[in-house]
Amino acid sequence: MINKFLIPTGYRDNLNFEAYVEHQYKNMIIEYFRSYGFNLVKTPLIEYSENLNKNTLKIQTKRKKERLSLRNDITPQIIRLASSRLVRKKRPLKLCYYGEVVREYGSMLRPEKQFQQVGAEIIGSNNIKADVEIITLAYEALRKIGIRNIVIEISSSLFLTNFFKKIKDKKIITTLKKFIRLKDLNNCLRVLKSNKEKKELKQIFKSSGYFKKVKSELKNLAKISDDKEEIKNLIKVIESIKLSKKDEISIDISECEINDYNYYNGIKFIFFAKNIRGEIARGGRYQLKYGNNSETAIGFSCYMDTVLRASTFENNDNQILIKFNIPEKEKNKLLNRGFRLFSVFDDNIELKKHAKKYKCLYYFDNGKVYKI
Repeated sequence: MINKFLIPTGYRDNLNFEAYVEHQYKNMIIEYFRSYGFNLVKTPLIEYSENLNKNTLKIQTKRKKERLSLRNDITPQIIRLASSRLVRKKRPLKLCYYGEVVREYGSMLRPEKQFQQVGAEIIGSNNIKADVEIITLAYEALRKIGIRNIVIEISSSLFLTNFFKKIKDKKIITTLKKFIRLKDLNNCLRVLKSNKEKKELKQIFKSSGYFKKVKSELKNLAKISDDKEEIKNLIKVIESIKLSKKDEISIDISECEINDYNYYNGIKFIFFAKNIRGEIARGGRYQLKYGNNSETAIGFSCYMDTVLRASTFENNDNQILIKFNIPEKEKNKLLNRGFRLFSVFDDNIELKKHAKKYKCLYYFDNGKVYKI
Protein backbone atom coordinates (compact mmCIF):
# COMPACT_ATOMS: atom_id res chain seq x y z
CA MET A 1 0.00 0.00 0.00
CA ILE A 2 1.38 3.43 -0.98
CA ASN A 3 1.76 5.91 1.86
CA LYS A 4 -0.66 8.74 1.07
CA PHE A 5 1.80 11.28 2.48
CA LEU A 6 4.60 10.37 0.06
CA ILE A 7 5.14 11.68 -3.47
CA PRO A 8 6.81 9.89 -6.44
CA THR A 9 10.56 10.03 -7.05
CA GLY A 10 11.60 13.07 -9.07
CA TYR A 11 8.87 15.32 -7.63
CA ARG A 12 8.86 17.48 -4.52
CA ASP A 13 6.84 19.85 -2.41
CA ASN A 14 8.43 23.28 -2.21
CA LEU A 15 7.51 24.61 1.22
CA ASN A 16 10.14 27.28 1.87
CA PHE A 17 11.02 30.81 0.77
CA GLU A 18 12.48 29.36 -2.45
CA ALA A 19 8.95 29.00 -3.86
CA TYR A 20 8.46 32.77 -3.63
CA VAL A 21 11.92 33.51 -5.07
CA GLU A 22 11.17 31.28 -8.08
CA HIS A 23 7.88 33.13 -8.56
CA GLN A 24 9.66 36.50 -8.34
CA TYR A 25 12.44 35.55 -10.77
CA LYS A 26 9.92 34.14 -13.25
CA ASN A 27 8.02 37.43 -13.17
CA MET A 28 11.24 39.43 -13.69
CA ILE A 29 12.16 37.39 -16.78
CA ILE A 30 8.65 37.63 -18.25
CA GLU A 31 8.40 41.38 -17.60
CA TYR A 32 11.82 41.92 -19.21
CA PHE A 33 10.73 40.16 -22.41
CA ARG A 34 7.37 41.94 -22.40
CA SER A 35 9.21 45.28 -22.21
CA TYR A 36 10.79 44.31 -25.56
CA GLY A 37 7.45 43.60 -27.26
CA PHE A 38 6.95 39.90 -26.50
CA ASN A 39 3.31 38.95 -25.82
CA LEU A 40 2.64 36.55 -22.96
CA VAL A 41 0.71 33.37 -23.83
CA LYS A 42 -0.47 30.52 -21.62
CA THR A 43 -0.82 26.94 -22.87
CA PRO A 44 -2.52 23.94 -21.22
CA LEU A 45 -0.72 21.34 -19.14
CA ILE A 46 -2.36 18.53 -21.13
CA GLU A 47 -1.94 17.83 -24.86
CA TYR A 48 -2.77 15.02 -27.24
CA SER A 49 0.07 12.48 -27.06
CA GLU A 50 0.82 12.82 -30.79
CA ASN A 51 1.77 16.49 -30.28
CA LEU A 52 4.62 15.78 -27.84
CA ASN A 53 7.92 13.86 -27.91
CA LYS A 54 9.04 10.58 -26.36
CA ASN A 55 9.80 11.75 -22.81
CA THR A 56 6.13 12.41 -22.00
CA LEU A 57 4.07 11.16 -19.10
CA LYS A 58 0.95 9.66 -20.64
CA ILE A 59 -2.46 9.83 -18.97
CA GLN A 60 -4.36 6.57 -18.73
CA THR A 61 -7.71 6.90 -20.50
CA LYS A 62 -10.38 4.54 -21.79
CA ARG A 63 -9.47 2.69 -24.98
CA LYS A 64 -11.84 4.57 -27.27
CA LYS A 65 -10.79 8.01 -26.02
CA GLU A 66 -7.96 10.11 -27.44
CA ARG A 67 -4.53 9.52 -25.90
CA LEU A 68 -3.49 12.40 -23.64
CA SER A 69 -0.15 13.39 -22.08
CA LEU A 70 1.24 15.96 -19.69
CA ARG A 71 3.45 18.44 -21.54
CA ASN A 72 7.20 17.99 -21.06
CA ASP A 73 8.24 21.07 -23.05
CA ILE A 74 6.30 24.24 -23.86
CA THR A 75 8.09 25.10 -27.14
CA PRO A 76 6.15 22.49 -29.18
CA GLN A 77 2.95 24.07 -27.82
CA ILE A 78 4.13 27.47 -29.07
CA ILE A 79 4.78 25.87 -32.46
CA ARG A 80 1.21 24.51 -32.43
CA LEU A 81 -0.19 27.95 -31.54
CA ALA A 82 1.85 29.80 -34.18
CA SER A 83 0.82 27.40 -36.92
CA SER A 84 -2.89 27.37 -36.02
CA ARG A 85 -4.63 30.09 -33.98
CA LEU A 86 -1.91 32.68 -34.62
CA VAL A 87 -1.16 31.74 -38.21
CA ARG A 88 -2.61 35.00 -39.60
CA LYS A 89 -0.80 37.27 -37.14
CA LYS A 90 1.81 39.59 -38.64
CA ARG A 91 5.38 38.26 -38.56
CA PRO A 92 7.73 38.33 -36.83
CA LEU A 93 5.56 37.01 -34.02
CA LYS A 94 7.11 37.51 -30.58
CA LEU A 95 5.77 35.37 -27.73
CA CYS A 96 6.85 34.61 -24.16
CA TYR A 97 5.54 32.00 -21.77
CA TYR A 98 5.96 30.18 -18.45
CA GLY A 99 4.58 27.02 -16.86
CA GLU A 100 5.28 23.69 -15.21
CA VAL A 101 6.51 20.81 -17.36
CA VAL A 102 6.48 17.12 -16.42
CA ARG A 103 8.75 14.40 -17.80
CA GLU A 104 8.48 10.64 -17.62
CA TYR A 105 12.13 10.30 -16.61
CA GLY A 106 14.89 12.65 -15.48
CA SER A 107 18.54 12.75 -16.49
CA MET A 108 21.82 12.71 -14.58
CA LEU A 109 22.13 16.49 -14.87
CA ARG A 110 18.42 17.09 -14.20
CA PRO A 111 16.95 14.28 -12.07
CA GLU A 112 13.85 16.40 -11.38
CA LYS A 113 10.81 15.25 -13.36
CA GLN A 114 8.78 18.43 -12.80
CA PHE A 115 10.06 21.99 -12.98
CA GLN A 116 9.06 25.42 -14.22
CA GLN A 117 10.03 26.48 -17.74
CA VAL A 118 10.20 30.14 -18.82
CA GLY A 119 10.98 31.22 -22.36
CA ALA A 120 10.42 33.32 -25.46
CA GLU A 121 10.18 32.78 -29.23
CA ILE A 122 10.54 34.90 -32.37
CA ILE A 123 8.56 33.29 -35.21
CA GLY A 124 8.67 34.17 -38.89
CA SER A 125 12.05 35.92 -39.28
CA ASN A 126 15.19 34.40 -40.79
CA ASN A 127 17.20 37.59 -40.13
CA ILE A 128 20.21 36.85 -37.90
CA LYS A 129 19.27 39.95 -35.88
CA ALA A 130 16.48 37.79 -34.43
CA ASP A 131 19.16 35.34 -33.21
CA VAL A 132 21.07 38.23 -31.67
CA GLU A 133 17.93 39.59 -29.97
CA ILE A 134 16.89 36.27 -28.41
CA ILE A 135 20.37 35.38 -27.12
CA THR A 136 21.04 38.93 -25.87
CA LEU A 137 17.67 39.26 -24.10
CA ALA A 138 18.05 35.79 -22.56
CA TYR A 139 21.54 36.73 -21.35
CA GLU A 140 20.41 40.08 -19.90
CA ALA A 141 17.34 38.50 -18.24
CA LEU A 142 19.53 35.92 -16.52
CA ARG A 143 21.95 38.64 -15.41
CA LYS A 144 19.01 40.60 -13.94
CA ILE A 145 18.14 37.71 -11.63
CA GLY A 146 21.68 37.32 -10.36
CA ILE A 147 23.26 34.73 -12.68
CA ARG A 148 27.00 35.39 -12.96
CA ASN A 149 30.00 33.68 -14.61
CA ILE A 150 27.85 32.66 -17.57
CA VAL A 151 29.18 30.49 -20.38
CA ILE A 152 27.11 30.47 -23.58
CA GLU A 153 27.85 27.39 -25.66
CA ILE A 154 26.89 28.11 -29.27
CA SER A 155 26.86 25.62 -32.11
CA SER A 156 25.28 24.95 -35.47
CA SER A 157 23.75 21.62 -36.43
CA LEU A 158 24.60 22.29 -40.09
CA PHE A 159 28.36 21.68 -39.76
CA LEU A 160 28.14 17.97 -39.00
CA THR A 161 24.78 17.40 -40.72
CA ASN A 162 26.23 18.52 -44.06
CA PHE A 163 29.52 16.71 -43.36
CA PHE A 164 27.68 13.41 -42.82
CA LYS A 165 25.78 13.87 -46.10
CA LYS A 166 29.09 13.44 -47.95
CA ILE A 167 29.61 9.98 -46.40
CA LYS A 168 27.62 7.21 -48.07
CA ASP A 169 28.36 4.40 -45.58
CA LYS A 170 25.84 4.56 -42.68
CA LYS A 171 28.03 2.34 -40.49
CA ILE A 172 30.86 4.87 -40.73
CA ILE A 173 28.47 7.68 -39.75
CA THR A 174 27.29 5.71 -36.69
CA THR A 175 30.89 5.06 -35.61
CA LEU A 176 31.84 8.70 -36.21
CA LYS A 177 28.96 9.93 -34.06
CA LYS A 178 30.12 7.70 -31.21
CA PHE A 179 33.68 9.10 -31.35
CA ILE A 180 32.53 12.70 -31.82
CA ARG A 181 30.44 12.42 -28.65
CA LEU A 182 33.66 11.38 -26.89
CA LYS A 183 35.62 14.23 -28.59
CA ASP A 184 37.96 11.51 -29.92
CA LEU A 185 39.42 13.01 -33.09
CA ASN A 186 42.12 10.36 -33.58
CA ASN A 187 39.63 7.51 -33.87
CA CYS A 188 37.41 9.67 -36.10
CA LEU A 189 40.29 10.15 -38.51
CA ARG A 190 41.04 6.39 -38.53
CA VAL A 191 37.45 5.68 -39.61
CA LEU A 192 37.50 8.16 -42.53
CA LYS A 193 39.05 7.13 -45.85
CA SER A 194 39.15 10.41 -47.78
CA ASN A 195 41.92 12.91 -46.98
CA LYS A 196 39.52 15.73 -47.86
CA GLU A 197 37.00 14.46 -45.29
CA LYS A 198 39.76 14.06 -42.70
CA LYS A 199 40.95 17.61 -43.28
CA GLU A 200 37.43 19.05 -42.91
CA LEU A 201 36.60 17.11 -39.73
CA LYS A 202 39.95 18.03 -38.23
CA GLN A 203 39.19 21.70 -38.92
CA ILE A 204 35.71 21.34 -37.37
CA PHE A 205 37.37 20.04 -34.20
CA LYS A 206 39.88 22.91 -34.26
CA SER A 207 36.97 25.34 -34.43
CA SER A 208 35.65 24.14 -31.06
CA GLY A 209 36.51 26.11 -27.90
CA TYR A 210 36.28 29.65 -26.52
CA PHE A 211 35.31 31.98 -29.34
CA LYS A 212 38.13 34.49 -28.84
CA LYS A 213 40.66 31.68 -29.33
CA VAL A 214 39.00 29.82 -32.21
CA LYS A 215 37.62 32.69 -34.30
CA SER A 216 40.48 32.36 -36.82
CA GLU A 217 39.91 28.58 -37.00
CA LEU A 218 36.23 29.19 -37.81
CA LYS A 219 37.29 31.43 -40.69
CA ASN A 220 39.63 28.67 -41.92
CA LEU A 221 36.74 26.21 -41.72
CA ALA A 222 34.69 28.51 -43.95
CA LYS A 223 37.34 28.20 -46.68
CA ILE A 224 36.98 24.41 -46.98
CA SER A 225 33.36 23.86 -45.88
CA ASP A 226 30.07 24.11 -47.75
CA ASP A 227 28.71 26.09 -44.79
CA LYS A 228 30.44 29.42 -45.50
CA GLU A 229 27.26 31.47 -44.99
CA GLU A 230 26.36 29.65 -41.75
CA ILE A 231 29.86 30.21 -40.31
CA LYS A 232 29.75 33.86 -41.37
CA ASN A 233 26.37 34.27 -39.63
CA LEU A 234 27.60 32.45 -36.52
CA ILE A 235 30.53 34.85 -36.18
CA LYS A 236 28.26 37.88 -36.74
CA VAL A 237 25.81 36.69 -34.07
CA ILE A 238 28.53 36.06 -31.49
CA GLU A 239 30.28 39.37 -32.13
CA SER A 240 26.96 41.22 -31.70
CA ILE A 241 26.37 39.85 -28.17
CA LYS A 242 27.89 42.15 -25.53
CA LEU A 243 29.00 40.16 -22.49
CA SER A 244 30.38 41.01 -19.08
CA LYS A 245 34.17 40.59 -18.86
CA LYS A 246 33.75 37.51 -16.64
CA ASP A 247 31.38 35.75 -19.05
CA GLU A 248 32.40 33.72 -22.11
CA ILE A 249 31.06 32.35 -25.38
CA SER A 250 32.32 28.97 -26.54
CA ILE A 251 31.81 27.07 -29.79
CA ASP A 252 30.71 23.43 -29.56
CA ILE A 253 30.74 20.91 -32.39
CA SER A 254 29.22 17.88 -30.65
CA GLU A 255 25.98 17.90 -32.61
CA CYS A 256 25.30 14.18 -32.44
CA GLU A 257 23.72 13.87 -29.02
CA ILE A 258 20.33 12.19 -28.89
CA ASN A 259 18.01 14.43 -26.90
CA ASP A 260 14.49 15.82 -26.65
CA TYR A 261 15.34 18.98 -28.60
CA ASN A 262 15.69 17.51 -32.07
CA TYR A 263 13.51 20.25 -33.59
CA TYR A 264 16.56 22.58 -33.67
CA ASN A 265 18.03 22.73 -37.19
CA GLY A 266 20.40 25.73 -37.21
CA ILE A 267 22.20 27.83 -34.62
CA LYS A 268 21.77 26.37 -31.12
CA PHE A 269 22.90 27.69 -27.76
CA ILE A 270 23.06 26.55 -24.13
CA PHE A 271 23.61 28.74 -21.06
CA PHE A 272 25.70 27.40 -18.19
CA ALA A 273 26.98 29.04 -14.99
CA LYS A 274 30.41 27.97 -13.76
CA ASN A 275 30.34 25.44 -10.90
CA ILE A 276 26.55 24.93 -11.24
CA ARG A 277 25.10 21.52 -12.09
CA GLY A 278 23.00 21.42 -15.27
CA GLU A 279 22.12 23.88 -17.98
CA ILE A 280 20.31 27.10 -17.07
CA ALA A 281 18.75 27.68 -20.47
CA ARG A 282 18.90 26.51 -24.06
CA GLY A 283 17.51 27.55 -27.40
CA GLY A 284 18.02 27.71 -31.12
CA ARG A 285 16.61 27.83 -34.64
CA TYR A 286 13.84 25.50 -35.70
CA GLN A 287 11.33 25.10 -38.52
CA LEU A 288 7.52 25.27 -38.28
CA LYS A 289 5.66 23.18 -40.86
CA TYR A 290 1.89 23.26 -41.31
CA GLY A 291 0.04 22.17 -44.43
CA ASN A 292 2.06 23.33 -47.41
CA ASN A 293 3.54 26.22 -45.43
CA SER A 294 6.81 26.48 -43.53
CA GLU A 295 8.52 29.23 -41.55
CA THR A 296 11.57 29.62 -39.36
CA ALA A 297 11.71 30.55 -35.69
CA ILE A 298 14.21 30.99 -32.88
CA GLY A 299 13.59 30.76 -29.16
CA PHE A 300 14.97 30.01 -25.72
CA SER A 301 13.79 28.26 -22.57
CA CYS A 302 15.22 28.51 -19.07
CA TYR A 303 14.74 26.12 -16.17
CA MET A 304 13.87 27.70 -12.85
CA ASP A 305 15.27 24.90 -10.67
CA THR A 306 18.76 25.52 -12.11
CA VAL A 307 18.23 29.29 -12.06
CA LEU A 308 17.64 29.17 -8.30
CA ARG A 309 20.87 27.20 -7.78
CA ALA A 310 22.83 29.57 -10.00
CA SER A 311 21.62 32.97 -8.78
CA THR A 312 24.16 34.93 -6.72
CA PHE A 313 21.50 37.10 -5.11
CA GLU A 314 21.07 36.87 -1.34
CA ASN A 315 17.32 36.45 -1.05
CA ASN A 316 16.25 37.27 2.50
CA ASP A 317 12.68 36.89 3.65
CA ASN A 318 12.03 40.23 5.38
CA GLN A 319 9.16 38.87 7.42
CA ILE A 320 8.41 40.89 10.55
CA LEU A 321 6.25 39.86 13.49
CA ILE A 322 3.65 42.45 14.50
CA LYS A 323 0.65 42.63 16.80
CA PHE A 324 -2.64 42.44 14.93
CA ASN A 325 -4.06 45.70 16.31
CA ILE A 326 -1.22 48.12 15.48
CA PRO A 327 -2.44 51.19 13.51
CA GLU A 328 -2.81 50.88 9.72
CA LYS A 329 -0.43 53.83 9.36
CA GLU A 330 2.34 51.80 11.04
CA LYS A 331 1.56 48.76 8.87
CA ASN A 332 1.82 50.85 5.70
CA LYS A 333 5.16 52.28 6.81
CA LEU A 334 6.53 48.76 7.30
CA LEU A 335 5.17 47.63 3.92
CA ASN A 336 6.80 50.64 2.23
CA ARG A 337 10.12 49.64 3.82
CA GLY A 338 9.84 46.21 2.16
CA PHE A 339 8.75 44.14 5.15
CA ARG A 340 6.34 41.22 4.94
CA LEU A 341 3.91 41.39 7.84
CA PHE A 342 3.07 38.40 10.04
CA SER A 343 0.32 39.25 12.53
CA VAL A 344 -0.16 37.50 15.87
CA PHE A 345 -3.60 37.61 17.47
CA ASP A 346 -2.63 37.36 21.13
CA ASP A 347 -1.59 40.69 22.66
CA ASN A 348 0.04 39.15 25.73
CA ILE A 349 3.03 37.35 24.22
CA GLU A 350 6.80 37.86 24.16
CA LEU A 351 7.33 39.16 20.62
CA LYS A 352 11.01 38.26 20.27
CA LYS A 353 10.42 34.67 21.36
CA HIS A 354 7.50 34.21 18.95
CA ALA A 355 9.37 35.91 16.09
CA LYS A 356 12.00 33.14 16.34
CA LYS A 357 9.27 30.50 16.50
CA TYR A 358 7.64 31.79 13.30
CA LYS A 359 11.05 32.23 11.63
CA CYS A 360 10.68 36.01 11.33
CA LEU A 361 13.90 37.98 10.92
CA TYR A 362 12.40 41.02 12.69
CA TYR A 363 9.70 42.01 15.17
CA PHE A 364 7.92 45.33 15.73
CA ASP A 365 7.34 46.62 19.26
CA ASN A 366 6.28 50.06 20.53
CA GLY A 367 6.94 51.78 17.21
CA LYS A 368 10.42 50.26 16.65
CA VAL A 369 11.81 47.50 14.42
CA TYR A 370 14.10 44.96 16.09
CA LYS A 371 16.27 42.42 14.28
CA ILE A 372 16.50 38.87 15.64
